[in-house]
Amino acid sequence: MKLGFVGTGAIAEAIITGLLRNGKCEHEILISHRNRERSERLAQQSEKIAVVDENQALVDQVDWIVISVLPDQAEPVLRSLHFRERQTILSLVAGLSVSSLESLVRPAGKIHRVIPMPPIEKGLGPIPIYPPDTSVESFFGQIGTAIPVLDEQLFTTFSACSAVMASFFEIVATLARWMESKGVDSQSAAAYATSMIHALSSLALDADESQLQELSAECLTKGGLNEQVLHECQNEDWFDVIPAKLDRILMRLGH
Repeated sequence: MKLGFVGTGAIAEAIITGLLRNGKCEHEILISHRNRERSERLAQQSEKIAVVDENQALVDQVDWIVISVLPDQAEPVLRSLHFRERQTILSLVAGLSVSSLESLVRPAGKIHRVIPMPPIEKGLGPIPIYPPDTSVESFFGQIGTAIPVLDEQLFTTFSACSAVMASFFEIVATLARWMESKGVDSQSAAAYATSMIHALSSLALDADESQLQELSAECLTKGGLNEQVLHECQNEDWFDVIPAKLDRILMRLGH
């Protein structure tokens, strides 16, 4: 199977890096020259990767095509290309529905939307896939946790939830900056903040859906420090802000 990437953005690079890093790059990979610096850097990492100057030349040679361009670029790029009936289309384009893709990539009939996140380069993170497909799930399961999604409207919810990535990193950075402001050296502050968040995340990862809702309470001691911060944040409606912002993201995605 030959895999091709139309567009070589950060997520495309994360997918390829994840495959290479985990030793599971069994397929020939063609990448477009759209981002010359990134594509050439990737090509230097493995003899299985080749750079193709023209998108149509790439599409003509591959079986699976990953569409990794910006939303406002997707329609003109795809309309300029000719696809084959037996090709599989894997779209990373936010907000572009399967029905819209169908009209852009005919006669290709196997179309999936996928939401990879940057940590897949380390083999970590969720990868929602709509509609479900065992071969697509198996492929992405090499570099993350494949999550089959049965309903496209719900798929949009997964997409909206991924909008918290930057905010998450800003929380970690804020913890480190606060420690620095109190006199802790920057290296120690960063090590503590990142290690603490990593450890807490590992506990959340091991929890099932019911346990997840109880983890916060398990950290509380009556009259303790965690209780004080949690209750003060709750009193300021801090946690209500997140669902409200995600609702706005859903509206932006047309949900």
